[in-house]
Amino acid sequence: MAKVLPNPSHSLKEFRILPGYTPKDGNAPNVQLATRLCRKDEQFIELNTPFLSAAMQAVTGVDMAISLAQLGGIGILPVSQTIDEQCAKVGQVKRFKAGFQTDIMTLSPHQCISDVLTIIQETGYTTFPVTESGTFHDKLIGILTDKDFDERRDLAVQVNERMKTDVQFGTEVTELRTANDLMIKLGRGFLPILSKDGILQTVVFKKDLDKHLRHPNESIDEQKRLLVGAAISTHAEDRERAQELIANGVDLLFIDASDGHTEYQGEMINFIKKHSNTPVVGGNIVTTEGFRFLVDSGADAVKVGMGIGSGCTTQEVKSTGRGQGTALMEVGKIRQDFTNKSGRYIPLIADGGISGPAEMSVALALGADTLMMGNFFARYTESHGSLMRNASGEIVKEYWMEGSMRAHNMRRYAQTKDNFFEEGISGYVPHVGSIFDKLPMIIQMLRATLATTGCKTIEELHSHAVLERQSPSALLDSKIHDIVPMNIDQQVL
Repeated sequence: MAKVLPNPSHSLKEFRILPGYTPKDGNAPNVQLATRLCRKDEQFIELNTPFLSAAMQAVTGVDMAISLAQLGGIGILPVSQTIDEQCAKVGQVKRFKAGFQTDIMTLSPHQCISDVLTIIQETGYTTFPVTESGTFHDKLIGILTDKDFDERRDLAVQVNERMKTDVQFGTEVTELRTANDLMIKLGRGFLPILSKDGILQTVVFKKDLDKHLRHPNESIDEQKRLLVGAAISTHAEDRERAQELIANGVDLLFIDASDGHTEYQGEMINFIKKHSNTPVVGGNIVTTEGFRFLVDSGADAVKVGMGIGSGCTTQEVKSTGRGQGTALMEVGKIRQDFTNKSGRYIPLIADGGISGPAEMSVALALGADTLMMGNFFARYTESHGSLMRNASGEIVKEYWMEGSMRAHNMRRYAQTKDNFFEEGISGYVPHVGSIFDKLPMIIQMLRATLATTGCKTIEELHSHAVLERQSPSALLDSKIHDIVPMNIDQQVL
């Protein structure tokens, strides 16, 4: 006979955190959101903010990965693309180097202006270094911008006839602050960095530099490059993908599987650990048995969550999954037991069931070290989904699940073309603007929550937080009620 557990599982939305004592030095500005992402050897890769963008086609591309890393989190590039495409995106993020760029389009002096116009239309670039060979790491001989030619008359003219040759540059500059000081001195928005021999090494754009200086909590590696993760499947052919991603500098690998408690996942983790010291994150699981299995297999962090994403239909079509609140509580308990016995701490990643700052805070309080979100990040300008208008004329962003027909990610769900069924839907979410405008406010909300609980760090929240399940009526009272919100354009008569 099947075993039936006596207690129902609970969502994150059912919990509230009780306030604690807040000392004078424990107010929100003094709260730190730095957290452990995963183990790396006997230490940890840490983030300054607890955010991961989900490994989903509609969410994480190069723009999201760079932007989120600049804000202290990390983007996870999805597996639903070719190995070359995924590796190229890892390279773009790593080469961004928090302000210094080494992969922008470079021109040859013998190209025609018609070629330049095509490049502008395809890439959006309007400023181009010109080198002797047309490749980046070669001798710089000039600069061409879209203001240096007339597109009506100069189509057949070569670049060397219109480029500026009196280029102002920096030599052997490696520090962003030095580059910024030099750009201010020269009054330039673009600065090539050359070697002593005149070879183009990097370029710096003032707009990128300003963004870096505004965001000092970037997630960076030992070489001051932005952190980036990438997803792989459990299929044997993705062993090559894992090796190529590692060779291209990925910081950690995420096994993208709807169910992490499988022999396939154990074999993939074992393979990665045998051939490299790159951290690998296992998942997803919702039980203590799943946690033990992944840790025994060598996982450096564990993703918790199944069937609770906003567009996920796994629980409807397969009846498998668990409420995220209960999943985190149960896995958090076994993680604590494991830590007490072994002395090794395994970070937990809450993946799914998080729609806003309230669920974020509860997930962290229940034991999550970081938060992986899809719907939440899909709303930002920097997400990979396209902007569109819905039937009401509102601007929205495309959003689809990896289990949807749109994604057609059959490998993730161990399906074939002939028997494919959906475990997620396609749709859209409201467009809320840039991540740089909105996420800092969410960060401040989390800091305020920790301050109210009397905790200065996420680690303290794990050990000191007191949570309480709320009745349906208490939850209603905790939201806006008995009042009609006023629009900002309404006036008092």
